[in-house]
Amino acid sequence: MFFKIPTLVYFEDNCVINHQNELCQYGKKALIVMGKSSARKNGSFADVLQALDNNSIAYEVFDEVEQNPSLESIKKAYLANKDKGIDFVIGIGGGSSLDSAKAIAVMLKYHFNDTQLLFEKPACNDSLAVVAVATTCGTGSEVTAASVLTDNINKRKASMSYRIYPKLALLDSKYLTYLPYRSIRFTAVDALSHLIESVISSKATTISDMISYEGLRAFSKNKAALLDQSLLTKEVYDNLLYVSLIGGMAIAHCGTNLPHGLSYTLTYHNNIPHGQACGYFLYGLMKYADQKTVNLVLQALQFADLQQFKQFIVEVAMLEKLDDNLLELAVQEVKDNKNKLSYCPYKVDEELLKKVAFSLWKD
Repeated sequence: MFFKIPTLVYFEDNCVINHQNELCQYGKKALIVMGKSSARKNGSFADVLQALDNNSIAYEVFDEVEQNPSLESIKKAYLANKDKGIDFVIGIGGGSSLDSAKAIAVMLKYHFNDTQLLFEKPACNDSLAVVAVATTCGTGSEVTAASVLTDNINKRKASMSYRIYPKLALLDSKYLTYLPYRSIRFTAVDALSHLIESVISSKATTISDMISYEGLRAFSKNKAALLDQSLLTKEVYDNLLYVSLIGGMAIAHCGTNLPHGLSYTLTYHNNIPHGQACGYFLYGLMKYADQKTVNLVLQALQFADLQQFKQFIVEVAMLEKLDDNLLELAVQEVKDNKNKLSYCPYKVDEELLKKVAFSLWKD
């Protein structure tokens, strides 16, 4: 049994400015990695620039991160900045930006042009220092070593082999207030997936369960607001971000399993948002899990039974029936993924995998 979170985390109002000295300790020049618009709209980019300017830190900006970041965009960012003396990388945004920041930081450290090398076993899990400014409530990437990238050559989403924890994570719930309600719901379901997959996991321990159940109990406080936008308050935004953080800590130890593995097919082939895609398979994972564990999960979430949970997840994640061919493809693409299958605590063959994938609509 072990516990390791090497990331220094600050979670408070005006977090970036309050901790600008820590933000600026990693060198004299930063590369800011983010999407085209959200970081500018929600004020996180402005806060980071103020912190850098206050401390006379030079910077470059790569603002072309797309949803489900591709190897092509990672390479573009690397080529544009490899000769600019970058000392550290700041990721601003959700999972796409934070995962991109990690991959770019690896390439800037080792100076290789072939992005496929990101998937080869590294000699050393190292990179330029990464700072994570999280602006969504689902990824948890600010406290995990994972970076999930879209590999169009091999038509897949996959985690790079390098395990890169951010050195510093800065969390301020004010950035969430600019998210579309739909995004709030989907990213919250992603965080819920992290927590449930960490409890129903072959890697679960007493310590990881302590983290996961705390996250599930905290999630239960958000249920009403995730179904009624008028109930969103500062307290709810704080709690949503807290649940996301706890979910990241949980999967840092337990990894993810069937829902995440199956979800990648839906996202890659049908562009279904990641959190929503995970939502399609949570009921199936729980249906075939140990009943005692499932009951503890339902109790923490304050659901009377699994059917009540199912109704909630369908509504909050806005789930609609999928084409059987897409679900069958998801099964085929994950059935030989020994990593995802091994993290599931019960034996999974192709037949059971199909039951998990189809059960939301077959019951």
